[in-house]
Amino acid sequence: MGPTVTSLDQLDYDISVAYIALGVVRSSWDRCPSAENARAVDAAEGCLNDLLDERFAAQQ
Repeated sequence: MGPTVTSLDQLDYDISVAYIALGVVRSSWDRCPSAENARAVDAAEGCLNDLLDERFAAQQ
């Protein structure tokens, strides 16, 4: 249970932070639906999806 556990813990933490960040930018977009906020939502979703893909691959 060496570095792999730490790596998965860090990945889980990063996913949690990315999920919170996505909620923040979605709230911003709800309050002010602009192109800038739409790009921020897309970027946050992409980041979260990448992290989730990494986590899924780590489970294999």
